[in-house]
Amino acid sequence: MNKKVVRGLAVGAAAFALAGALGGLGLWRGLEWKSWDARMRLFAAPSRAASDIVLILVDQYSLDFYKKQGVSWPWPRQMYAPLLGFLKTGGAKAVFFDLVMTEPSPLADDDLMLAKAIGESGIVVLPVALSADDKETAPEAEAFLKRKASAADVRPWAEKFLSATADLPVLLDQCRGGANVQVKPDEDGIYRRLPLLFRYKGVPVPGVALALAEAAAGPEGASGVRLDSDGQMLVRFFGPTGTYRGYPAATIINSYLQTTENKKPQIEPREFAGKVVLIGVSAVGLQDIKTSPLSGVVPGVEIQAAALDSLWHRRYLRPTPVVLDLFLALLWALLAGVGITVLRRSSHMFGAAVVLALLPASSSMAGFAAGTWIRFILPEAAVLLAVIGAAVLNYAVEGRQRRFLKSAFRYYLSPHVIERVIDDPKQLRLGGVKRDVTSFFSDVAGFTSISEALGPEALVSLLNVYLSEMTDIILDSGGTLDKYEGDAIVAFWNAPLDIPDHALRACRAALACQKRLAEMAPEFEKRIGRPVRARIGLNTGPAVVGNMGSTRRFDYTAMGDTINLAARLESAGKQYGVHLLAGESTVAAAGDTVVAREVDRLRVVGKTQPVRIYELIGERGSVPAPVLERLAVFERLLASYRRREWDAVLASCGALEGDPVAAVYAARSLRFKAEPPPDDWDFVFDLKMK
Repeated sequence: MNKKVVRGLAVGAAAFALAGALGGLGLWRGLEWKSWDARMRLFAAPSRAASDIVLILVDQYSLDFYKKQGVSWPWPRQMYAPLLGFLKTGGAKAVFFDLVMTEPSPLADDDLMLAKAIGESGIVVLPVALSADDKETAPEAEAFLKRKASAADVRPWAEKFLSATADLPVLLDQCRGGANVQVKPDEDGIYRRLPLLFRYKGVPVPGVALALAEAAAGPEGASGVRLDSDGQMLVRFFGPTGTYRGYPAATIINSYLQTTENKKPQIEPREFAGKVVLIGVSAVGLQDIKTSPLSGVVPGVEIQAAALDSLWHRRYLRPTPVVLDLFLALLWALLAGVGITVLRRSSHMFGAAVVLALLPASSSMAGFAAGTWIRFILPEAAVLLAVIGAAVLNYAVEGRQRRFLKSAFRYYLSPHVIERVIDDPKQLRLGGVKRDVTSFFSDVAGFTSISEALGPEALVSLLNVYLSEMTDIILDSGGTLDKYEGDAIVAFWNAPLDIPDHALRACRAALACQKRLAEMAPEFEKRIGRPVRARIGLNTGPAVVGNMGSTRRFDYTAMGDTINLAARLESAGKQYGVHLLAGESTVAAAGDTVVAREVDRLRVVGKTQPVRIYELIGERGSVPAPVLERLAVFERLLASYRRREWDAVLASCGALEGDPVAAVYAARSLRFKAEPPPDDWDFVFDLKMK
């Protein structure tokens, strides 16, 4: 297995272990709940809340309404009797009466009137407050809990309680059942989950949601529910406070009185048909205010309404097994460790880190949308630790090498070529490969006389300026600098990177070099009293490219006849008085984009096969019309020369005054008129010097 993959797996495993250890210390718990709240807010949809769960609230409006009539809080209990009768008449399925009444009313028959209404409705569930304190429980309350024990198969119950407080026995005897209201929020005071079943001395006591689900749908109302590892149901909150339809208690009581007087009620009783009603308080001064993931101030009965909605309509969030969360955390951590380790470029690592960080978020979001709680913080922490660990190791192990390579090669290779070498350092081993390249060889014309006229410091300064300008052009075009030989520049294209149009790029670079030299001519003339001109030779063909030298020192270079011919063409420029010669293979590969004229057929020293050589004029579209006209005249001159029409050649030369190549052919034609060449002569000029 690749060493980097192994290193990445090790980093991922270590990151997972560290994240798991920190999770075991409880570090992630609070963050997980905050991420839970964020997901709850993101997927909140108040319109999806159940319409068959409604609230009747003793709100500030109701308190103020009856206070004006001389009725202060707490209200006489007989005031709730018409409210219960109204709901029964309307066809409500069940009613939870979340008002604790443990002490007898000071008003005569007050408790009896409420008890009668509870008994006549037959749908009322009363609150019970269980406690872990070992204190005395009223015998009537204990008997009530045993008599109304839940038959639901919900496991496990969260806590065992030792005592209980319930309403007056006269009320308990008439109600449908009881429900525990003593539930704890999470550590940060927010209610996100609730137990469904509690145990009091071996007796199963339902919570509010379970008791109402049983009242509305029978024992099957809570079947199949999935609890978390603490034995609690994860509540889905569809919106902030006010999500469930709420009615002021004063409005409902008044509506009942209106019906007894044959008046149209504010609220029709039929609005409660088939609904479960929770009666509680919402006025802040009555101290039943809680906090949900979506609201900082929520009436306690509204928390219970959300829990009932989740249970009754099977919309609770299903927790995933802890082993699945651990598996996902390990999977993401290993993927992050390997992914970051095998990458080299910082931009690629950053992009991968972003994608990897989104994986746990995406899975937890997708799970939440499907009604499943997939933990987010543990796998996210594992991923981030793996990303950081892998990046640090990459920097420590490979960063030094990368910085060295960039520093060493930035003067010889273009930036993208350096990146290629960094991505695959094996390219720096000794050895070479055969591939087609376009070779560039340039030399400063008359450099010997220039060097004799300048002192060493001035000469070095001149060379630095010249070589810097030419090298920038070569590297910017994708070329690779092979070497400097005094004033000579050797470069090539198509290695180590593949460049399909390498011949065209080389031609453009050569033309750009000559143009830049022409622009710099006034500056050089000021410094040395003459312009600086350079000859360039280009040739395209196969060469051996790679690292050549010893095991202790080597150069990335190109070797072969293609490279040698480029050097010969540079030198041949002196014979023809031109500054940019290219082999026929280069011109053919560059195509019609480049304007060139055939100069001659040439046989260089050491070779038997001749080659056609061309002078590069410029890119098509940029060459002036007069120049194109002179090129057409030269074509006719060359055709006449190869037909041995010496007088026609001389006539064409007259129209090409100032053309050094035409002058060469004029001299040859005059010589051949006097001494004609053999009949089998192939019109190839043999270059006698390198």
